[in-house]
Amino acid sequence: MSDDRQVPRRRRRPPVAPAPQEPMRIIVGNEEDTPDWMVSDTSGAASRRTGQKKPEPETPERVVRGAQETQTILQMKQPRSGQSETHAERTASGAKRTAAPKAEQKTGASARKAPAPKKKNAHPMSKKAKERRARQIRRTTIGALCAVIAVVLAVIGIRAGSRLVDIKQTLDRGDGVFYPNIYVNNIPLQGKTLDEAAALVTQQVQSLISSFKITLRTQDGRSWDITGDSLNMQYNVADQLDQLWAIGHTGSSSTRYEQVKALEEEPATRYTTLTYDMSQVNQILSQIKAEVDRPAVSATRVDDDTKWPPFSYTDDEAGQTLDITGLNERICAMVDTLESGVVDLTPVPVEATVTRAQLEAQIVKLSSYETTVGKTGDYVESRTENIRIGTERFNHLIIRAGESVSFNKVALKRTEANGYQPALEIAYGSYVQGIGGGICQVSSTLYNAVVNAGLTVNKRTPHAIPSSYVDKGKDATVSDDRYDFVFTNNTGADIYIETEFVKVKNYWTSRFIIYGRPDPNGYTYKLDSQVVETIPLPDPTYEKDKDGTYVIYDDETYQISPGREGYVVDVYLVTMDSKGLEISREKKYTDTYKAAAPRFYVGVTPRETPMPDVPSID
Repeated sequence: MSDDRQVPRRRRRPPVAPAPQEPMRIIVGNEEDTPDWMVSDTSGAASRRTGQKKPEPETPERVVRGAQETQTILQMKQPRSGQSETHAERTASGAKRTAAPKAEQKTGASARKAPAPKKKNAHPMSKKAKERRARQIRRTTIGALCAVIAVVLAVIGIRAGSRLVDIKQTLDRGDGVFYPNIYVNNIPLQGKTLDEAAALVTQQVQSLISSFKITLRTQDGRSWDITGDSLNMQYNVADQLDQLWAIGHTGSSSTRYEQVKALEEEPATRYTTLTYDMSQVNQILSQIKAEVDRPAVSATRVDDDTKWPPFSYTDDEAGQTLDITGLNERICAMVDTLESGVVDLTPVPVEATVTRAQLEAQIVKLSSYETTVGKTGDYVESRTENIRIGTERFNHLIIRAGESVSFNKVALKRTEANGYQPALEIAYGSYVQGIGGGICQVSSTLYNAVVNAGLTVNKRTPHAIPSSYVDKGKDATVSDDRYDFVFTNNTGADIYIETEFVKVKNYWTSRFIIYGRPDPNGYTYKLDSQVVETIPLPDPTYEKDKDGTYVIYDDETYQISPGREGYVVDVYLVTMDSKGLEISREKKYTDTYKAAAPRFYVGVTPRETPMPDVPSID
C-alpha cells in the first residue's frame, strides 16, 4: 500500500571542518617519563618503508633550513586553558578530530566507539631508545650552531670583500699619478704624473722668480731694487714633490688607503723651498741705518742755588732708529712667498729714558699755608714790618734730605741790627713791647705748612695766649732765648721753601709754600683742633695806681685788661688720601691756655669828707 505521505529525507549535515592541526612538536620531558612509542626513530622507519637511502650530509643551505625547522619543532606547545593533559598529548601525537553530528554520535548504527586514550607512561622508554633520543638532540643542536656560524662567517666575508673592493678602487685612482687634494704652491696635482707635476711647478716658480722684485725706499726718495738675481735665488722642487708623492704610494695597501682617505678631510699642501743670499739687502739696511739713526736725549735737572727755583730743566728729545731686524724679517717673508712690493725704510721713534715731565713730577707742591696780618692795634706798622722780614728770611730755602731746620737760626736774632722793630709781643702771658714783635705769626704760619707737608716736627711750643691769626692749638711761639721751632726733612729728597708777603683783599698776608718729592701714597695732611674745656674768668685783680696815672682816689678804678677765658684743646693730625678723603686721625697733643683775671687800677688817695654846714652862734 502506497503511502501518499512523503517520507522526509534526512538532510546530511555538512561535515564540520576538522580543527586546524598544529605542527608536530616534540615534548621534551624527563626521559624516564617518555614512552617508547614517542621516541621511535620515525625517520629511519620512513626511509626503510620508502626504500630511500640514508640522506647525505646536509649542505649549509639545508643546515640552515634544518636549524629553522628544528627550532620550530623544539618549541613545546603548552596545553590551552581548559584542556586536559590527555587532550594535549593527543594533539601533540597528531590524532585527528572529527566533528560528527550529535545525533549520530549518540544513536548512529555505524558509530564507532572512540578508543580509550593511552595512559601516561604506559610504555616505559628503553635505555637504547633514550640514547638514540639524546644523540638526535645533540645532532640537531650542533647543526643549528654550525648554521649560525656559517651565517656570521658569510656576513664577515661579504664585508671584508666590500672593503677590499673599496681599497682597490681608491688606490687605483692614484696609479702612477698624484691623488686628489694634493697641492704645491697652491697648484692642484691631481691626476699628474711625477714628471708632469715637476714640470708644472718648475714653470710656475721660474715665472715667479723672473717677475719678482722688492723695492727698498727711504724717506728722502732713494730706492734700491731687490730681484731674484741679486739674492742669488735657488729653488728646490723635488723635495716637496717627493714628500707629496709618498702619500698613497708607499707602505701597505691599508696604510696607503688611510693616507688617501685622510686627504678628503685635510688636503696636503707644500711650497717649494727657496734658498737665497740676504747679504746685499743687509748691506743696504746697515747703510741706511747709519744715516738715519739718532739717539734719544733725556731731560736733566740743573741745580743752581743762586736762582729760584734753584733748579731748571733741559727738554728731552725723542730719537729714531731703523729697525733692521723687523725689516729683515718682513723682506724674508716676502721672498719666501715670492711676493713683490715696496718696503719703506721708515725709522721708528725712540722715546727718551727720562722726560722733562718725569723730572717735574719729582718735585711738586707739598703744601701751602698763609695767615693775615691785622691792621689795628698799637705798633701795627712795625709789627707788619717784622712779619715781612721774618717771612722773607725763609724764601728760597733749600733743605736737604734728612736735614733739620731751626726757626731761630734762619730768622736770626730779633735785633734792630737785623732789621727788626719794636712792637707788641706776648711775654709771660701779657702783651708787652719788644723788638721783633709779630715774629710768632711767621713761626706759626711755617708750622702749619710743615705739618701739612708731612714733615717731622721736632720742637714746638704753644703761646700762653690764643692767637688771632690761627686756630687754638695750631700756633708755635718762638723767642731768642727760650723757645724755638724745629723740624726735619723726612721725604728722602730735597725740599724747597718759597715765601710770599703780599696783599690779599687789602690785607697783608704771609704765605709759605713747600715743594718736594710727592708722598709715595699720595697722602696729604692737616691739623684739626677741638676745644674740650673752657676755663672761666678768675676774680678781678686790683693794682694801686701810686702815681695817679690813671686814677687818684681810692674809690676810683681803671680797667687795665678785661681778662680772658682759658681753654683746653686737643689737636689731631688728619691723614687724607689722594681724593681728599680722611683715612686716619691721630691725636698729637693737648694745649692749655690759662685764663686771665680782669685787671684794674685803683687810686690810693682817700677822698676828703666834706664838713656839714653848722650855723654860727653869735
